[in-house]
Amino acid sequence: MKVRGRTGGIYTSARTLYATDVRGGDIHAYDRARGKWARIGGPGAEFAATDGRLYGISPDRSALYEYTGEGDRWVKVRSRTGGIYTSARTLYATDVRGGDIHAYDRARGKWARIGGPGAEFAATNERLYGISPDRSAVYEYTGKAADWIKVGGPAAHLYTSGNTLYATDPRSGDIHQYHRARTAWTRVGGPGADFAATRDRLYGASPDHSGVYAYTGTPGHWFRIGGPLAP
Repeated sequence: MKVRGRTGGIYTSARTLYATDVRGGDIHAYDRARGKWARIGGPGAEFAATDGRLYGISPDRSALYEYTGEGDRWVKVRSRTGGIYTSARTLYATDVRGGDIHAYDRARGKWARIGGPGAEFAATNERLYGISPDRSAVYEYTGKAADWIKVGGPAAHLYTSGNTLYATDPRSGDIHQYHRARTAWTRVGGPGADFAATRDRLYGASPDHSGVYAYTGTPGHWFRIGGPLAP
């Protein structure tokens, strides 16, 4: 069922779908019960949502804002910001200069530095992960000050579903799943042009963009759901 026309990007909180315009970049919220879209803000360099809040970086990255939920009113929560990442309840942001990563304590309106720069960051519902700047290792944030533990070797990119971390091999492009309870990785598929995950499902585009596949949950087993895609 089609719910919108041309769309630049989509973002989700626990209960709300947001989408940006291809032209102009304005962001809109979807009222599923009424089948209506409402403009809630202008363009941004980047958007991300926790379960209950939507955040956006201004186009020039000079400030980070939180959407109030009222009309198109946003409040500033941080100055210059390079990138933003969200778990279910926590917002993380990186510095434009240096790339250090910080966690936002919304109740206190305070930011705390929790780590140095990384090639890439991603968060599950409960955990934050990062690839070292040289992509030689994957680390998990322990939740304490700037304490991180190594959980994997070289990685090109990270992807997360609700509670699961996936990483691609920088040489082969194969995608692997992290089993946190066992501190082990399992190869679940070969290389892809790109991957994306919802709360409970992993998807991948074939290297030649000829099809989109969904991972079944059994290593090596995927089923086609669509395609081809424009490269």
